[in-house]
Amino acid sequence: MTTREHEHTLNVWLAEALKKRGLNAVAERPDRRRRIDVKVTLQRARAAAEVVVAVEAEQGQNQAKMAEAIRDAEARLPAQQNLARCAIALCYPDLTTPESLPSADLMWTVRDGQQDAGPASWQTGNVDALATAIRLAPAQLGDPDGAAATLSSSLDSAVAYLSESQKRLLAQALDLPRQTKNGKSVRNPWDAPAKRALLVVATAVMFHSRLDSHLSDSRPEYDSRTGELFAGNWPPIGAQICVANADPVGSFLTAWNLILALDYKPIFETAHAALLSVPADPSFSDAIGITAGAALAAARDTASYRHDLLGRIFHTVLDTARYDGSFYTTTPAARLLATLAIGEDMCDWTDLDAIANLRITDPSCGTGTLLMAAAERIRELSPALGDGDELSQTLIEKVLTGYDVNLTATHMAATTLGLLSPSTHFRNMKIWRTLLGIDDGDAYIGSLEFLDRQPKILGWPNVAEIASHLDSGAGVTQGEAAEPADLVIMNPPFTRSDLRHNQFDNADERQIQAREKQIFSNQPVHLSSNGNAFLILADYIIKTDNSAIAAVLPLVTATNASALEIRRHLASRYHIETIVTSHDPERVYFSESTTIGEILLICRRWLTNQGEKPPTQVINLAHNPATPHDAMAVAVAIKNGTVYTQEYGTVQHWPAREIAAGNWGAVQFLAENLCEKFVSLKRNELFATLSLGNLAEIGPSGSASRISFNRNQLPSPGGMVALWDHKTDVTQAMAAITDGFVVPKAGKEREAQQVWGKRGRLMLPERVRLNTVRAVCVRLETPAVGSAWVVCRPFARRVAGGRFEKAICAYLNSSVGILAMLGGRSNTTPSYPRFSLDDLRNLPVPDFAALGANAVAQLTAAYDAHANDILLPLPQMDADPVRRALDAAVTAALGLDGEMVATIRRQLAAEPSVTGRRYGE
Repeated sequence: MTTREHEHTLNVWLAEALKKRGLNAVAERPDRRRRIDVKVTLQRARAAAEVVVAVEAEQGQNQAKMAEAIRDAEARLPAQQNLARCAIALCYPDLTTPESLPSADLMWTVRDGQQDAGPASWQTGNVDALATAIRLAPAQLGDPDGAAATLSSSLDSAVAYLSESQKRLLAQALDLPRQTKNGKSVRNPWDAPAKRALLVVATAVMFHSRLDSHLSDSRPEYDSRTGELFAGNWPPIGAQICVANADPVGSFLTAWNLILALDYKPIFETAHAALLSVPADPSFSDAIGITAGAALAAARDTASYRHDLLGRIFHTVLDTARYDGSFYTTTPAARLLATLAIGEDMCDWTDLDAIANLRITDPSCGTGTLLMAAAERIRELSPALGDGDELSQTLIEKVLTGYDVNLTATHMAATTLGLLSPSTHFRNMKIWRTLLGIDDGDAYIGSLEFLDRQPKILGWPNVAEIASHLDSGAGVTQGEAAEPADLVIMNPPFTRSDLRHNQFDNADERQIQAREKQIFSNQPVHLSSNGNAFLILADYIIKTDNSAIAAVLPLVTATNASALEIRRHLASRYHIETIVTSHDPERVYFSESTTIGEILLICRRWLTNQGEKPPTQVINLAHNPATPHDAMAVAVAIKNGTVYTQEYGTVQHWPAREIAAGNWGAVQFLAENLCEKFVSLKRNELFATLSLGNLAEIGPSGSASRISFNRNQLPSPGGMVALWDHKTDVTQAMAAITDGFVVPKAGKEREAQQVWGKRGRLMLPERVRLNTVRAVCVRLETPAVGSAWVVCRPFARRVAGGRFEKAICAYLNSSVGILAMLGGRSNTTPSYPRFSLDDLRNLPVPDFAALGANAVAQLTAAYDAHANDILLPLPQMDADPVRRALDAAVTAALGLDGEMVATIRRQLAAEPSVTGRRYGE
């Protein structure tokens, strides 16, 4: 048999294997010209266009074979032969036979004709993983960011056509408050809310265009709204015709009124209300025409699979974080979280009835990205059921439930789920808008009300009563009990209590905050930035066994002292199975419109009879996947235990005892060794340590100085001085000088005297930018207060002040001292950490009483020798002679292993949060 004949035999078997996994795959005959080795036709619903994926295979995994497979794959794309919309270059291992193929380590890369000239990103996996990659291949098509930006710009243009009155009416019809900043009015306060309202119209137009291909066959017998016989004209006019009409507002109202007679109330009723909210005039007609035209252009750019495109559009435009703390999950992160949370053993995925009994709930569903990701994951696990409407209807009507307080977000969620199958009817869709606000004198806090009573459910806007429902409370109904969930998957709102209710007046805000305190007064942990609240809610609504919580949370949930209670609470009731965090400086987050570090958390209910808990798997990603396809590759690598070998990131297995104690510090560094050494440092395993707070008074905070003092460049009458700034081009050595004078603010004289009374010489950082900082601790010759610095004053009864200050300064500027600081940082933004007073008090420092006077003397001598020497920035610390000299002194004084200290220095210098670059770049 020739090589070509053997490859064809493998292709035939591969096509059969893919068919068994629910894909429409055909192996082409080898004698056909312009052939495709394996042609896969993807189509998920009647309303979706077919997408052809070409699989071009070679036997052998050397560079020549890989290049040949890529060349053949790219030849099938539209730019050349136009046989497929996207292609996969595949390489079988050498000596593969049809018998060995099921367990073979296949290699593939997805090609869409848009790759740059850089090297291909090859994935490795078995046939199951390849089938998933093929399903996700169309997600490589198009430009979600570009399409989102284009639509966003068009909506801005549409808003510009509207008067202030029209903007206000449009926004108020959808319960969108005027825009504020820190509780204060801003210029053009109705622009952003009106833009979000127009986005509702745009998404309805996009969905309308998706329905056009099958509405002619779906004439309703009865009007779904009245139950009476339907007597209207059918079918509704198409979206494209509505846009071209001289009166697009009237055309869409007519069409959507007919569509609502059939179904789709969650999608079209809200948009219908938006169109009715403004009296018709040419400017409003022009704005709707621009909106609808842009929506149709976006719809043409999206393939049937591109819910990530809609996600990018929604999240780009629907930016509500400023007033409700909503940061919407990126589609890749949603795919990764859902894949890790929903396992093969969760259900019999060949049994539709078994799937129908699953309950997956998102209590803060936003635009539905996580629910959609859960649905996609279930589809992957149940290929035997196909991609038809029966599975979609089961997911929409029985399995998936979402709650949110935002009307436009819930409209988007309904639209997103509708993309599963536009032909599925949504009468039983379980997307609910819960009331956050005041109704009939009582305060309600959305789905969190489940902890005490049933939430208030706000109906979709009543198109007949647009003008009155906002004031009258019409449409507010009593909710139903939350169904016990097999999985709660969520990205809860996370913002300070003084910011998350800015859309309310002071009286309502106080009442809502009182309601929060009332509900959480008897809960095991306090309400903190709202995120903890939803973890308690998730725990409340999941089933008592075989259930799980999967959440996107701020990184500080794993690091802050304020979150210690919730960490311990979760660990006492669950196996903290997996924590994923990103050490990719370009993407430290898993949510849109944020720059803070985040984690993905998966924890499963653990009963006392299950025995000892396994370790927690902590995945520190070096590259945070930017596409759903890449996210799936990472998820497969996590499940297969190949994350490290495939260089996606590092893996740590954190003991259950550490997790139970609330020590989740494995997220702090990409290098496992640094995490382990920090734990050893805290446990006194490297040398005798104490917390700095046991040896010195820490504080007051820099904010106390800023509140109490005004800065002045001229000498102050009281001789008060400060180290105000932390400029790395000025503060370059351990010995520092004050940089200005301070005078008490009017009315703050008493507070200023209290702060001044705690002045000191040793200064610790309040916040540092790691890629530029040189000295992380400094000593002044003159006692002062700080702004970007926090005073550290040694307790006279415990240590000798001057020698202690010098010794601590030398220690904290050594590699071991920097490890001590970064290992315990409150990690809001990894590359720009803020150190709270508690963080600084808990710093592990040498216990000089136990180590002896010689240790103090050696470190003091190192300070004296190098106090004025310029330190290099931390990314250059491994080549810094001053840092090396400090490390040598610390090694000798504390009895450490020199090679260990050198390794710490080298690894710290390479940490992405320190360099500000991806690891190795």
